Amino acid sequence: MSRLQHLDPAVDHHAIYRHLALREFAADVRIGLNLAFYRTFAVPAAARLLLDTGEMTERSTKRTDDTGLMMYEVIAHGPHHPRSRQVISALNRIHRVYDITADEYRYTLGTFIFIPTRWIDRYGPRRLTTAERTATWHFWIEVGKLMNIRDVPATWAEFERWFNAYERDNFAYDEAATRLMDATRDVLASRFPKVLRRWAGAAGDALLDDDVRRALGVPKPNPVIRAAVHGLLRAGAVKRRLRPATRDVFTPGQPSRNYPGGYTIEQLGPDPVRPAARR
Repeated sequence: MSRLQHLDPAVDHHAIYRHLALREFAADVRIGLNLAFYRTFAVPAAARLLLDTGEMTERSTKRTDDTGLMMYEVIAHGPHHPRSRQVISALNRIHRVYDITADEYRYTLGTFIFIPTRWIDRYGPRRLTTAERTATWHFWIEVGKLMNIRDVPATWAEFERWFNAYERDNFAYDEAATRLMDATRDVLASRFPKVLRRWAGAAGDALLDDDVRRALGVPKPNPVIRAAVHGLLRAGAVKRRLRPATRDVFTPGQPSRNYPGGYTIEQLGPDPVRPAARR
């Protein structure tokens, strides 16, 4: 980490953010990015679009795996690497057929910045430094530019105010969210050891904050399960602080559930892209 402390977070943002996401805060960033994805379900227009594509309900494991692999390709290589540009080009092609507003694009970008950062500050082995937050900001803003996301507020504070106001104005329950949650709970449960799968859904629900939970129609979690989950998270933070990771958690092309022999960029994402009904 000492080498990274001498880097300029505005210029060397990828090197700093890569270390955070793939090594020091790997577990926290992964949870944060998953929660960022769930957060979009709380916006009815976004939930209906995700449902209409059929990807989350008909091919849920492939959809979630592909999303994660595409994001981690960009994190591992940096936004301007050829593999990352290939991923971003594919994402732009996929999203181009859908009726997505500029605000919805900006909001989704904001979830990648703010939700993992908030998670780290609450459950990570330590809080992020100012330089690390700056690097996180510049990394995702650069990704946003390559995805043609326009009119993003100019500073972290301005964007976070816009982000919070967007949630206040747009979070609401829609039946589409329930169907998406049902589909993704099955995916979440499949990642738990068999002896724990019966509690996977409840444990996942306990990670949601109250505003998101209400918008998703998720019942208030059992206090015992909630306390146990939060206790385990804090214990995990202590363990990671005492025994920091020494290896990256992601290797490009690595095997996964849907790609036991490894994957190529061309295999990621829906093929063909199925247009959704206008909302």
